[in-house]
Amino acid sequence: MKIAVVGAGSAQFLGELGDLAALTGIGPYELALHDVDASRLAVVTQLSRRVAEATRTPCSVTDHAERAAALDGAMAVVVSVGVGQQRSIEPDFSVPASYGLRQTVADTLGIGAIMRILRTAPVLAGIADDLCRHGADDALYLNVSNPMAMSVMALSQLCPQVPVVGLCHSVWVTATSLAQLLGYRVERLQYLAAGVNHQAWFLQLEHEGQDLYPRLLELAHGDEPFAATVRADVLRRLGCYPTESSKHNAEYVPWYLPWPEQVERYDLPVNPFEQRRRDNGQWFAEAEQIASGQAAIPLEEIPSGEYAPRIIRAIVTDEPDEVYVNVPNAADWVPGLPSWGAVEVPARVSAAGVEPKVVPGLPPQCAAVNRRYLDVCDLAVRAVVTGQRDHVHHAALLDPNTSASLPPDRIAALVDELLDRHQELGYLPEPLWR
Repeated sequence: MKIAVVGAGSAQFLGELGDLAALTGIGPYELALHDVDASRLAVVTQLSRRVAEATRTPCSVTDHAERAAALDGAMAVVVSVGVGQQRSIEPDFSVPASYGLRQTVADTLGIGAIMRILRTAPVLAGIADDLCRHGADDALYLNVSNPMAMSVMALSQLCPQVPVVGLCHSVWVTATSLAQLLGYRVERLQYLAAGVNHQAWFLQLEHEGQDLYPRLLELAHGDEPFAATVRADVLRRLGCYPTESSKHNAEYVPWYLPWPEQVERYDLPVNPFEQRRRDNGQWFAEAEQIASGQAAIPLEEIPSGEYAPRIIRAIVTDEPDEVYVNVPNAADWVPGLPSWGAVEVPARVSAAGVEPKVVPGLPPQCAAVNRRYLDVCDLAVRAVVTGQRDHVHHAALLDPNTSASLPPDRIAALVDELLDRHQELGYLPEPLWR
């Protein structure tokens, strides 16, 4: 059995890669790694081999400079690509900042995410095409690349013959943080979340049948540090707790980043590109130390709980598991959200495959926030699929944070400057050139 990883050297992918090199109970398998950066590929290959050896897993790790060779014969492919790496991310922060536009993460929604899908979608589609060319169109395509919702939507249109499952740990991480906040072990909580990636909503939060929402609301209205967060404010105003961190949530709505007093009140990191670059460098330095044997393998962190390894294990062993997935809403998994959008819902995984579950309708105010998010995604994806540059402008005009921060003429100038910059860097699809 062969599992392929494309973009194996991506930052913050260490936990998932460690889990993939330590899969137990599935028999001998090959972990085929590919990355366009040869130095990163060498490090993660050696790191994965060390993990497999330390955990006594029957895993043979291979490295591939060519993507097609890694994909050939794979039963599953895990995709984590960052096209252009820091070189392409830098203008996504610096150019908007020169216009006075504040961003915090720029990878899910907003002008940074719009630019990211333009350069990422063609690569994701190319991976799907490679799978088809090598007779592996029935392989499990597990995408962990951002922007998640846009990526799933783009792939569903560009390569409908290769079903994609988008994976993000935001629901699980949020559940863990809520458990710590409320004083419970996360495995003792019962919860249900649904919505869109990074902006799903906890519809149920219980401990042994006791509703924990009254306690959560009490904390949100109190004077503890939790109350001074964007997510607590969203809870106070909409009545539902959102997934992902406050710095993420702040740029998905028009209520925080356009206003200096809100930025200060919630201590939001504005345009933190240099900090992100330092963090990524530190991650790679730590990976190098583990790979070379200078640092111990953090075996206590394996398995990490990431979804891709859990899905593969559940399918191969037919031992059912439940995870959260991002999939097209064509089967109305989340009533009230558009069928063309990508939604995040729970799913049962077994030998039968990944089976998303229908969830109750969202509170109308939460669905309304999600619909605006999806409208931006739709227009950005249309730009990729049709090659119409105007749709990039339309997506930016509709984006909550961008439209609340800048007048239309400034948005138009910003979009054109960013598109020209990415064209110069070689990351803009040719149909979008001018």
